[in-house]
Amino acid sequence: MIVQRTIRFKWILKIDGWNILFFLVYGYLVCALNARSYFESLTFPDAEISVFGIAVAILLGFRNNEAYNRFWEARTAWGNLTNASRNFTSQIMGYIRYPNAQTPVSPETIAKIHTEIIYRHLAFLNALRLQLRHEEAWHELKPFLSEVEYQGLSKSANKATQLNHRQAQRLKELHMAGWISEHAYIFGLMESIKAFFAAQGSCERIKTTPLPRQYGFFTKSFVWVFVLLLPLGLVQHLGWGTLPIYVILATIFTITERIGHRTEEPFERKMEDVPMSAICRNIEIDLKQQLGESSIPAPLEPKDGILM
Repeated sequence: MIVQRTIRFKWILKIDGWNILFFLVYGYLVCALNARSYFESLTFPDAEISVFGIAVAILLGFRNNEAYNRFWEARTAWGNLTNASRNFTSQIMGYIRYPNAQTPVSPETIAKIHTEIIYRHLAFLNALRLQLRHEEAWHELKPFLSEVEYQGLSKSANKATQLNHRQAQRLKELHMAGWISEHAYIFGLMESIKAFFAAQGSCERIKTTPLPRQYGFFTKSFVWVFVLLLPLGLVQHLGWGTLPIYVILATIFTITERIGHRTEEPFERKMEDVPMSAICRNIEIDLKQQLGESSIPAPLEPKDGILM
């Protein structure tokens, strides 16, 4: 996610650089041909081109609004995961206690159970991040899981689902053993598990269901028809002055189209994406502090104005 207030010129070139070069060449050719009187008998209806541009702008606005809605829904899902994770940790710390009050158990034993469950949840969050980005860095889950659980996870197609499912099983085991009261188990902890599955489902739906392709195809096609016709209408009135105005106007339309295209897929590890790595790290910091640990990782900082 771009966190810097100003957009750097190199980012503009990365997104639309080749198009800008094309507009310079194409605009120059149109101006040169017009200067040699190639367009004397050719009259382009500049008023109609302007109306066409307005229609294209409306279509662009609609498409980009839908693209932003997808990004915001994705960010909301990760915001919900953040809130639910903090609440889940507080529930774990408060609800899990030794079932036999007559026989005290060492604080280390209870702390070990708390740590096991919270670390498994951190593994779930990072597994979801890796799955959404189609990354294979599964070794990043190792610090949060036992060796047996980590090895068993290698056979799972959807590792995030299996981790959350294993979490539900572990909570059930503790409930059956008397460590968690029935009310806390049903109306507290299992509701949190449900919230994690819901947020995961929202992310997977966005990932696997693209914005209807007809919107993207026709929007891009109409934008390019417009930018190819635009200099033919301008050159009759502006001559060589067409070149800078054409490059600016055409770049505005194509870069707006490109922004919508890049925004509609928020989990592709692009600079405009939801910063899942930073969110996972922030959740890890919060949860480890809730556990009372002293070894806390540092937050991820933006690199070159981009937070991943």
